[in-house]
Amino acid sequence: MAEADDLTPGMAEAMVEAMVEPPAPAAPTGLMRQFHRIAFVVLLAALVVAVVSPAWAARRPPPPDPAAALAAASAPPGPQALAMLDAAIAEGRMDDARSLIARMWASGAPEVALRAAELALASGSLPEAAEGFSSLATGPLANPALQGPALQGLGITRLKQGRIAEAATALDQAVAADAGLARAWNARAVIADRQRDWTTADAAYARAIAAQPGEAAWLANRGWSHLLRGHHVAAEQDLVAALALKADLVPARTNLALARAMQGRYQDAFRQSDKKTLAADLNTVGYAAMARGDLSVAEAYFNRALSLNPQFDRAAWANLQYLVALKGEGGRTQ
Repeated sequence: MAEADDLTPGMAEAMVEAMVEPPAPAAPTGLMRQFHRIAFVVLLAALVVAVVSPAWAARRPPPPDPAAALAAASAPPGPQALAMLDAAIAEGRMDDARSLIARMWASGAPEVALRAAELALASGSLPEAAEGFSSLATGPLANPALQGPALQGLGITRLKQGRIAEAATALDQAVAADAGLARAWNARAVIADRQRDWTTADAAYARAIAAQPGEAAWLANRGWSHLLRGHHVAAEQDLVAALALKADLVPARTNLALARAMQGRYQDAFRQSDKKTLAADLNTVGYAAMARGDLSVAEAYFNRALSLNPQFDRAAWANLQYLVALKGEGGRTQ
């Protein structure tokens, strides 16, 4: 018998006709008829397969083209893909960011190299970050469209490395290339705070906040800047605004307690405290009371912080020892 794939409609008809009019069987008629029905169904199914299989084969997608796959992997990533990568880095999802960069790396796009440097910076790999940003700013991968962001990243990296002069230079160049770089303005303000250059700090913080009004970190940093200068009311205002934007910003909450305590409003300083933070807040407020000369109040807060903390509170203990030394020198108490 011919294979199913070799059947033609004419051959199938001949087989069907032969089965419809068989010679008289010698075996029992009922059993033979049942056998013939089964054989007819099997052969009919084979005919359908023979006719339909070429159509299925025509619809089957062609095998993947290696050249096309390579071209797709080498294509520059679109805005949506880059936005996903930016979000992963900003949210601290480093493994996701690495996976996305691995898929895009074959493109050789400078936008991907910039994100790779940002990922290194966010991961704390400062030498790798500095190398990546430098290549994009002035090296072989230099791209005029990315010069501002690359210099911004380089300046922030240098700041984290403690190379303040280099950081300031890179950040000044970054904002000259793109005045809307909020992170660069904020980092420049931080440098000005360290140098006690309050005029530059105020101007840079204002530019950062104007460039990105909804970012709580810029307000929190300016609040700390006011604390450094002893402007406790202004610090409180900025820190309250920062927490309104991001309620879980821990440094802002701690500094707000300090700003209120430095105004002598010790009870108000505990307004945001809870069971988890009370021991640390007691130490913070105690420090403010000590700075104000309210040594008895400070001592009470330090002792309570030590009693609440199940582990040894080294900060409270150190502050308490310093307070004892101040009292020995005749510091004012209430």
